[in-house]
Amino acid sequence: MGGKPKEAVVNERVEQLEKMVEIMESRPRGLAAQIDAYYAEARNLLERLMDVPEEQRTALAACHEFRNLRLADLLLEESRDLLPARPMLAEELAALAFQIASQRYESALIRQQVEVRATACILIGAARRLAGDRKGAEMAFGRAAVYLRGAADSPERAYHCQQLAALRRDEGRDDEAAGLLWRAALIYNQDADLLEEAGCLAELGLLFVADDQVARAILPLARACEVLDLHPDRSLTVLARLGLAVCHACLGEADKAQRLVNKARVRYGRVAGSGRQLALVAWMEGKVASLTGNLKDAPGLINTARKSFIRQERLYDTAFAGLDLAAVLARKGQLESINFLIRDVVEGFSPDVRQRSVLRVLGLVESALLRGRRAELGSVIASATARLRQYRRLRVVT
Repeated sequence: MGGKPKEAVVNERVEQLEKMVEIMESRPRGLAAQIDAYYAEARNLLERLMDVPEEQRTALAACHEFRNLRLADLLLEESRDLLPARPMLAEELAALAFQIASQRYESALIRQQVEVRATACILIGAARRLAGDRKGAEMAFGRAAVYLRGAADSPERAYHCQQLAALRRDEGRDDEAAGLLWRAALIYNQDADLLEEAGCLAELGLLFVADDQVARAILPLARACEVLDLHPDRSLTVLARLGLAVCHACLGEADKAQRLVNKARVRYGRVAGSGRQLALVAWMEGKVASLTGNLKDAPGLINTARKSFIRQERLYDTAFAGLDLAAVLARKGQLESINFLIRDVVEGFSPDVRQRSVLRVLGLVESALLRGRRAELGSVIASATARLRQYRRLRVVT
């Protein structure tokens, strides 16, 4: 992404780390002992803080005895690890870190203090987003932006862009999400953080795949797949490879697509227990099967994903998976099976403006069937898919 070649940047970073190790090893043992004691004190404070009842922790974190920025860092690390599975606890720990960083510190620690506050706000925003509180997430991300003024290319800024992109994606504001992910990837690249850069590129590529922008998706997904095996989010490795497989299948490169699917299958055991991620795996493999002419496996895979989306009350994903399934069934000549499209949306989702918008689109397909326009059904489904994407961009559907 511009600047020095990546290999040169990495080698330079390795040399810097080796010099740091040499310096640390050359220092007196007394300094190492002081550092060990500092970390031990922070760990002890963390244990004491978490041992008290939840309702007492905030007041305790405000006490002078707990004025320790390493303790705040430990809380942020724990919060980040808990984010996907336990957002409420992740938010609590981030809030405690913010409380600790809000105490008075000597001037030499002000920058670190601000970084802790910024990261805490980002984690609070991410936790609220995962809990479905978009308004609360927006407020927390806005507060983080205030602390990040003057830190244009910092790791905290990159993390802020990355998490805010997830919120924008949830809101259907895909163009904004793409811009934020590009910016985060650029900052991580400049900082030689190849894994986080790859994570952003994977998310960006998957965003383009979902919007049927195959040409834009291939480069970020291909670059991400080069290093993602080492990324802590192992599900992302699988999804990125399947996303790249969808791209190659769309371009008529069936052999490449199938090789990528085979590589992804070996890693299916890595996919986290998230219902949506498991459904996405089935959906993307089903799309590859459909695009490469495997009409035997495609319907089952896509329908598995569709039913999972219904259970998760994901109207947008349900509609798109339904249209993909309808396209496969139409090619197989099983048109009598397509009436599930509207029935499941009516029965599975609340009657509101979002549902009515989806029904309007799905009605195009049913209308074509009722009028006997079976020969045109493929183009009708493609038109309905494009219209549904328009509604998503206009935030009619979430």
